[in-house]
Amino acid sequence: MGWILASYALGSVSFAQLFVRALSGQNLRDVGSGNLGATNAGRVLGRKYAVLIYLLDFAKGFGPAFFLEQAKTPCLENTPWLPLSIPVALAALLGHCFPIWHGFKGGKGAATGSGAVAALAPMVFVCAMSVFVVAVLLSRMISVGSMLAGLSLPIAWLVLERRHAIDGDGGARLGFLLVLMALVLCMHRKNVERIVRGEEPRIGRKP
Repeated sequence: MGWILASYALGSVSFAQLFVRALSGQNLRDVGSGNLGATNAGRVLGRKYAVLIYLLDFAKGFGPAFFLEQAKTPCLENTPWLPLSIPVALAALLGHCFPIWHGFKGGKGAATGSGAVAALAPMVFVCAMSVFVVAVLLSRMISVGSMLAGLSLPIAWLVLERRHAIDGDGGARLGFLLVLMALVLCMHRKNVERIVRGEEPRIGRKP
């Protein structure tokens, strides 16, 4: 339980808000979409800081889960199908989206979620990032890349693992990927509305 609570607390740290406040004195909630994520922070601080914040958010999901994956520690003695790394990764993700330090209104989960996937299912991460890059290049919208990458997660797992997709702890990993997909899509619902209206910002263009 201690690992889960610690991971949630770490996930709740909004590097986007901290960097924007420290370097510009602004409240990130008053900028752009108001989202406490790397993309919105980049609108204030520039692309270099957006990349740095993405990597820090990525580390929140990757670090604890990867450590526990290497330790191969089960959640409970009688639940070998649920490695501790999975609820810990989920806790970091929920912390990022619903941070206790920031009124339970945080980022959209893409960066921290991608870190968790990299730790729990590395090849799925590679597939999802490939989808993300192609989607962003074609649409020039980060939101489209994030949503399509999220949709690809369970599909990639089922394709890569095939008959072993739900064997052992595979079902728990698939469950995490499904939760992450649903959360990313849900957190991007306002982006979908802006895309429909033709108001979603594109890379290299003013909204």
